[in-house]
Amino acid sequence: MPKLTVGVLLFDGYTIMDVAGPLQLFDMLPDVFDTVTISQHAGTMWTNPPMAGTPMVASHSFESAPRIDILLLPGGLGTDVFAKDPAYLAFVRARAESATYILSVCTGSSFLAASGLLDGKRATTNKLAFQHIQSFGSSAIQWVKQARWVVDGNIWTSSGVTAGIDMAAAFLTSVVGTERVKPILELIEYVPSTNESHDPFSYLTEHDHWAVITNAP
Repeated sequence: MPKLTVGVLLFDGYTIMDVAGPLQLFDMLPDVFDTVTISQHAGTMWTNPPMAGTPMVASHSFESAPRIDILLLPGGLGTDVFAKDPAYLAFVRARAESATYILSVCTGSSFLAASGLLDGKRATTNKLAFQHIQSFGSSAIQWVKQARWVVDGNIWTSSGVTAGIDMAAAFLTSVVGTERVKPILELIEYVPSTNESHDPFSYLTEHDHWAVITNAP
């Protein structure tokens, strides 16, 4: 079986664990997956731009990125900017067409909503940002409040931050089987949620918390 390439979309203002959590699991299956990091321009992205927080390097630009089998879209405060950027949305649409799977973590679902890829589908997102993220897409999206992650066709969307690890564990189990995933979870000493419909943070969807998250007045 040919190896699958995981392409991670990076941008200034990304959330570390949205990237590192799922990639920790993918990285422990080097016989199955290769990983590339991608941004509009190759180079360093920061969690707190312009040059603060934690840096992560995009190994490829949009133009130089190889074929992607699995597109991984992290969240972060930067989605408020880049999920409205025509270049980023065009890249997501184009790569989603050829990708076998599309995964979003936290507010990374805003890229899918804004690009129209969630129209007619079920999806979830960070519960603190739940109401805000709905503004990126059309009314044709069925946003699921009570969900740690949601699968609709080849699109997987997770709730906030750590939910990305749970989603990744479930995704990898569906691709390579329990016998490959169980030893990984034991090695990193993590017990993932296996019930995608149970979200202990769903109560946070009742109010719009985005202003608090972004420290807006």
